[in-house]
Amino acid sequence: MKSAGKGLSLQNIIGIMKKPTKHLPLIIGLSFLLVVYVLLLIFENELLFRSQELSLWLPTEIWFSRRMSYPAGFLTVIATFLNQFMYYPWLGALLLVGLWLSVYLLTLKVFHIPDNRAALALIPVGLLIGCALEVGYWIFLIKTQAYLFSAAVGFSFTLLAVRGWQRLRKSWAQWVYIVVLFAAGFPLFGFYTLLAALLIALLAIRDGQVGKWVTLGLCVVGIALIPYIYYYAFTMTRQNWIYLAGLPFFRLTKEQLVFWWPYFLLFLSAIAFAICRFKGLQSDEITRQQISETSEKQSNKAKKNSKGKKGAKPKMSREAIGNLCWNGGAVVLAALFVVLFWYKDANFHNELKIEAAMEKMDYKGVLDIVKKQKGEPTRLIVMAKNLALLKLGRGGDEMFTYLDGGNRPNTPLDIRMMQVGGKMLYYNYARFNFCYRWCLEDGVEYGWRVEYLKYMAKCAILSGEYTSAQKYLDTLSKTWFHKKWAKHYQKFVDTPKLIQKDKEFATILPLYCYEDQLDGDNSLVEIYLLNYFAHSFGEVSTPMFDEAGLMCALILKDIPTFWQNFFRYANSHKTDRMPTHYQEAALLFGNLEPGKVDISKMPFEKTVKAKFQAFMEYARKNAITENAERDPVIKQKFYERFGDTYFYFYFFIRDVKSY
Repeated sequence: MKSAGKGLSLQNIIGIMKKPTKHLPLIIGLSFLLVVYVLLLIFENELLFRSQELSLWLPTEIWFSRRMSYPAGFLTVIATFLNQFMYYPWLGALLLVGLWLSVYLLTLKVFHIPDNRAALALIPVGLLIGCALEVGYWIFLIKTQAYLFSAAVGFSFTLLAVRGWQRLRKSWAQWVYIVVLFAAGFPLFGFYTLLAALLIALLAIRDGQVGKWVTLGLCVVGIALIPYIYYYAFTMTRQNWIYLAGLPFFRLTKEQLVFWWPYFLLFLSAIAFAICRFKGLQSDEITRQQISETSEKQSNKAKKNSKGKKGAKPKMSREAIGNLCWNGGAVVLAALFVVLFWYKDANFHNELKIEAAMEKMDYKGVLDIVKKQKGEPTRLIVMAKNLALLKLGRGGDEMFTYLDGGNRPNTPLDIRMMQVGGKMLYYNYARFNFCYRWCLEDGVEYGWRVEYLKYMAKCAILSGEYTSAQKYLDTLSKTWFHKKWAKHYQKFVDTPKLIQKDKEFATILPLYCYEDQLDGDNSLVEIYLLNYFAHSFGEVSTPMFDEAGLMCALILKDIPTFWQNFFRYANSHKTDRMPTHYQEAALLFGNLEPGKVDISKMPFEKTVKAKFQAFMEYARKNAITENAERDPVIKQKFYERFGDTYFYFYFFIRDVKSY
């Protein structure tokens, strides 16, 4: 009975060992991509959602024809269709990860990578992830629609095209296939068709197929001529870009070359796989024989051990060690590519979170995000924080209690605040003409996007241009995921009197105190808004508009402008307590320019006076250099004691430039 029990146990172990060998490739791929999927939802939830806002898929003939008027148009159609599911980030990410998994499985098949080297197929997957997630601020500027899906869709087509060629056994059928691939594939998938042809040529030579030189000739001639021929069919594409149709529009400059690296490495990895010949696994018969021999040896050892002899620990074979090294190294390399190219910038991600919160009118949520800010914020983050405080009526007491500064966006691109969050700022500050104008210009430049159409619809509604608003709502109502949004705003077009009762519009209309006009902002959002509110003294005003003017005057640090806005604010808030920062500014400016405004009778709070005296005394003791405000050591000392005051902002927040 004991012997039978041991035999059964050994057979079970052998069975268990045999199954992972068969399913090892799938286990490796699923495990790797499951980790990536979880990380996407944890760290890139806002980016995933924003990606579909910065894209547009419509089930209309006009939209489809427009996409197909460019080479690689069908790639864009598929990518945009899939990208719209990012409305639910968990679903969109699942589709994206599913595409990466299909690339992994196709790589195994196309390049005949054996099961014991399966992890090598993760290398192009890691590079594809890098292609998608390196984007950062490019997501606002790039003209490639549905960028997150674009490379995955294109490379999947490349592998499918090669696999289709491999399934054909007759040489003449393969040659016909190549001709059809060029003729039909290039206008649909652009560069990825050329890549497929290159891989076909390399595989034909590597495997020594019959007629390999004919195959090579067809591929070389097709790669050289087909794009040039199709150039005359797609007149809207520049001739020097026709060969790269379907790839993102990164320029080949020193600053933008970094964005090309994951693409270069992706294509090189495919070429390397096509050149290398992998040693296949042994046949099932030999494998079963080895398992039988191993079983017999282990059984003999078990008998010896049962006689009292201590058995030696089983050792891994040299081949098993080699397989482990290959797979382990490939997983590490793929993970390294993911980590290396994954765009990591706290300010960028905070900007995405802030705009998502602002869209939901979650102003407290905006402040919670800014409170957790660890490094110097961008001006967009600072402006969004001040906007949220204005909406909540807490600007005068809190606007200088947060980290301030003007960190430049972490990108080699010439990025402008207008392209990232300017439309949101203009809309919320009731500068509808500017918001509408920039949506229109960017729509022409970068392609129409859901985000632009939404802002244009809302601006048209609040400006009383209901015919225009109807046009944008009709377009959005044709989408799959924004019909509900369009239906919500349709009621304001049908019944305009509901506008005044709406919760969202109630936070914006108090700032709508101007005649419709469009002057110039030179795409500098912050400096325009600061000057507009600080120097607007029309007959019509509201308490919120007056407070916006005073907040802007504090940031401008212009003393005469401050006093004008200070008294205007005081007149419209006669029954309210004067907020702390406004008292601090009045006390500071009254002492910096004594005699201009008499502050002796102003009822400053004792805590404000005490803070001011402490600041001036500390300044006399510690500001010993000529440019003390630019000395990081001195600046840090003052921040620790007075970082939550206007005094600190006035003297130490310098050289902030709008962008």
